Amino acid sequence: MNSKTFNLGITMAGAVSAGAYTAGFMDYLIEVLNNWEEQKISIRKKLKDNKPLTEFEKKIPLHDVSIEALGGASAGGMVSMITALSFYKSFKPVDIPTDQKTGNFLYDSWVLLNDDIAKNITTFEKMLSTDDFDNNPEGIPSLLNSKSIDSIADKVFEFFEENSSGEIMPSYISKDLRILLTLCSLRGIPFELNFKNFSSANFPHTPGHRMNEHMIVAHFKVDHNNKTDQNFYLNFDPFSQESRDLLKLCTKATGAFPLGLAARNFEGVLSPEYVKNCILRNLEIDNKKGIDIKINDPSFDFTCIDGGTINNEPYSEVVQVLESKRPEGDPKKPMSGVIMVDPFPNFYNQDEPGEVENPITSSLFQNNIWKVIPKAYTTFREQVRVKHAGSFYKDYLRLLIFPVKWEQIGVLKDHPPISCASLGGFGGFLNREFRKHDFFLGRDNARNFLRAYCMLEYEPENPHPLFQDIDQSSVEIFGKRTEGKTFLPIIPDINFIEDKANGQSNPFKYTVEDFPKIDNSYFDKIKPALSRRVKKMLTHEINKYFENKWLFRNASKVFRGLITKRITSYVIKTMKKDFQNRKMLD
Repeated sequence: MNSKTFNLGITMAGAVSAGAYTAGFMDYLIEVLNNWEEQKISIRKKLKDNKPLTEFEKKIPLHDVSIEALGGASAGGMVSMITALSFYKSFKPVDIPTDQKTGNFLYDSWVLLNDDIAKNITTFEKMLSTDDFDNNPEGIPSLLNSKSIDSIADKVFEFFEENSSGEIMPSYISKDLRILLTLCSLRGIPFELNFKNFSSANFPHTPGHRMNEHMIVAHFKVDHNNKTDQNFYLNFDPFSQESRDLLKLCTKATGAFPLGLAARNFEGVLSPEYVKNCILRNLEIDNKKGIDIKINDPSFDFTCIDGGTINNEPYSEVVQVLESKRPEGDPKKPMSGVIMVDPFPNFYNQDEPGEVENPITSSLFQNNIWKVIPKAYTTFREQVRVKHAGSFYKDYLRLLIFPVKWEQIGVLKDHPPISCASLGGFGGFLNREFRKHDFFLGRDNARNFLRAYCMLEYEPENPHPLFQDIDQSSVEIFGKRTEGKTFLPIIPDINFIEDKANGQSNPFKYTVEDFPKIDNSYFDKIKPALSRRVKKMLTHEINKYFENKWLFRNASKVFRGLITKRITSYVIKTMKKDFQNRKMLD
């Protein structure tokens, strides 16, 4: 590996519609990397030809960054996939909010979603239609219609269906780039830990300890070799029909939010050998002798729900990729690191806005069954978040980017940091302005993150390998002083030079200053569609399960309308309350 190349992995956490924030972060990151790369190509050519550099060019650091892995779950997995696909076409960042298609996969997929702008129909309204289970003998696939989500993914892949090849990937992307998406299989993968050390006449057989794994990582490899990588990695080639179909399926599957969106079926696409190797990799098992993974089918077929269900931040998996390529050396001068983008960090109380449980004043004991049940659900959900892989806790450079909107130093804006957090992350589907706000907050946060946080210490007497030959003018423009130390950016933002010269480097300036709100009349608009979906769902299920009991089916008609009305009113009331708590109801 080049001694002046920093290897980078990016982990993107699950976020539902707040994937718009993550998309905005990636949009700005790619813009910065492209600008930097363009300058370096020009400068290196000049140096090779022994031509003098301008004062501006002397300020440009000449080390390199290589993105080795993009790993994500749920919405983060979908952004990871869309980001990787973006490298195959000419990339134009979006720095101004617009309702027009831009050709930018990240913006068009996550801000425009599947809105019908001409007819003023939101994606959420489309998710209330019933054509996903009308005349469907299988029943209701999910609470919301997932066809709009399918359409978003399909539009991205249309480019690769219509083109036989794309742009050459930029040099800051590893030729062996990995894309990792977490999947949750409803079918357990049985495996057994062998306890049999020896046998005897008295004890001829010792049973193993049997377990079931439900996490599968779709580990795609750009530089895939059919001979050496078969059954270890999946082929990332969007121009190949077979690979493209699997890429599209995994993109939809990792975002199949439990109950809310339709589950996805994997049939005949993953070999038992791949799944076995995947489990060994997940569990970080080198010695295969003591483990017996029992899959006897010709392919491992399963139904998949949201990858964030059991692994919402595939950080460890990204670290494993970095380690396989470049084992970390001196932790004081790291040459590898991971950025984790998390729209819903655990230190924000996103689920209950304005209500934070005080662990000191709240009771430690639950003596009532109705209190135990919700606490048990919370316990399971929180326990899933705990990382048990050893690589998660290794001494790696790890940096976290999350939504924040400052008024000034130490003073946050008087509203939630991110608008798509409403309705448990589904709020962004209701209003395009929410997604615009979060996309551009992602860009603005990325700007501040790269300029002031994504840095390494610079010691002139003993510099980090990246900064060994750096020009002093570069240190003066990009260097940040804190606690008597100087830090330099891993990824220098060339925009900063011009911004600083023009007096426009205010970190508290935001592209979308005003926090968006939803008009109260919107709920009157969606109420008929919501009521219609609820009623059809009730009717569909009653007719299905009481097909031969016409008396019950006819009697149920009396109550169906009342139940529909109550459910609809409850849902609308709950939605309004959430927006009101977040100061988002106009």
